[in-house]
Amino acid sequence: MTINYRIMTAQDIPDIFSVDRMCFEHNWTLESYECELNNMLATYIVAEDNDQIIGFGGFWAIIDEAQITNIGVLESYRGRGVAQKILNEMIKLAGVKGCLAMTLEVRVDNKAAIALYEANGFEKAGVRKNYYDNKTDGLIMWRYQLE
Repeated sequence: MTINYRIMTAQDIPDIFSVDRMCFEHNWTLESYECELNNMLATYIVAEDNDQIIGFGGFWAIIDEAQITNIGVLESYRGRGVAQKILNEMIKLAGVKGCLAMTLEVRVDNKAAIALYEANGFEKAGVRKNYYDNKTDGLIMWRYQLE
């Protein structure tokens, strides 16, 4: 298994949308991913195995902070370090773009994602009540140094 990591292109959008639908309850629309290509703040990484997209992650670089929008990996590829490598690429690229810190919201019940972020220096900073579909809280996390 050789997984490649690269910047998202327009041709990737349908496959990224498909991965999104398999990973998340509250999905973005196909159009929202298309808009991200024209969003000068957005950067997305895709992970592909044999030319099949198996995961992706994105962030917005806003002044000197990076806001993670989402990271999704197909269930059959979880536990193999794919999300870790996507996150590594995102942190590296955020630093290149001049970001000094990175933040995100994650479902309070997503133990695997919280563990990934904590293992990568993210700290719990607060809670957004009813953030996801007005029923599940979102945990706010920050990583204050990207080096």
